[in-house]
Amino acid sequence: MRLYEYEGKGIFKKGGIPVPWGSVVESAEEARRVASEIGKEVAIKAQILTGRRGKAGGIQFAKIPDEAANVAQGIFGMELEGYKVNSLLIEEKLDITNELYMGITIDAENGVPVAMVSAEGGMEIEEVAKRNPEKIVSMLVNPLYGMRTYEAINLVRQIGLEGRALTSASRILSQLYNVFVANDARITEINPLVRTNEGKMFAADSRCEIDDNSLFKYPELKDLRIQRIGNPWERKGVEGGVNYVDMEGNIAVMANGAGLTMSLLDMIKTDGGSPVCFLDTGGGLSEERMRNAVSLLLKKTKTDQCIKVILVMVRMMISPPDAVAQGILEAIEEVKVKTPVVVVMRGRAPYEKRARELLGNSAVSLCSSVEEGIGKAIEIAKA
Repeated sequence: MRLYEYEGKGIFKKGGIPVPWGSVVESAEEARRVASEIGKEVAIKAQILTGRRGKAGGIQFAKIPDEAANVAQGIFGMELEGYKVNSLLIEEKLDITNELYMGITIDAENGVPVAMVSAEGGMEIEEVAKRNPEKIVSMLVNPLYGMRTYEAINLVRQIGLEGRALTSASRILSQLYNVFVANDARITEINPLVRTNEGKMFAADSRCEIDDNSLFKYPELKDLRIQRIGNPWERKGVEGGVNYVDMEGNIAVMANGAGLTMSLLDMIKTDGGSPVCFLDTGGGLSEERMRNAVSLLLKKTKTDQCIKVILVMVRMMISPPDAVAQGILEAIEEVKVKTPVVVVMRGRAPYEKRARELLGNSAVSLCSSVEEGIGKAIEIAKA
């Protein structure tokens, strides 16, 4: 789950990382009030869940409160990177000498945190890596020991800092790592970390993403994550306990396993079909989760006339056949649409036999192999 800039800065501030003075607002009048309280030139920043706001007009400046209100009014309601701007961060404008980059994330190959710093701050780190990879220095962090002071100093020294700047930056890097660990984050990033004319350092921006698998610890964030999913069908998927991703095509695809679902998508494309979605129910299916998944796809066919058929693939190794079959039947009975449903059942022989018995007199088309099911779905979609 990605946090807004102001939320990330709130976490940073609690962790001891200096951030500019400011406040989030939801109206032009609030922007005027906050700018008046700050009492100096302010930065007005659109709060959306992505970067690249500046070039699109999502970050502007104002010298006086009335100007701040006018600028804020112009930004509210803008569409930036597919997001509508509903809130702004009003904060003091800093007198910047230079911009740095700091980030902590997980190194997938080694399975441990990796700390990265660069003297090229203020731009996408991917762009720096592409054009000037030598400008980024990194270090794997042993999670048993955490980031030790000398390690932070040695890493920051490699980007040319020394003296007071070296001390400040290395301390902030250590604090950023602590924030990363304390909040079960997938990434904590300061871009840019700015140095002012007075020699002070501030996190001028924040990126913080919390691992979805840890959201059970933060029930308030779990609710926010669902609210922030822009695609309504993907949001309904999360609410129903399944993983759903929208695509463009005419065959709705679901299976009980991410790898299995992706394999189905590849096979359908190879055979000339066009999947319209990815829906993974996960293993150990319950009747409720199966019903939610099939119901979601059936309801989507009501709004998307391009969908011609639903292909369901279930591997029954631990999922009870009665729950799987009843979930499918209940969804069809509940939604009442005429979209064809093709079902492929594979797994333990007694489970497969029982599920087929339950579905035998229903409207679904039962297939005995993946190839047969895909062929039938493509045939219906092209009819």
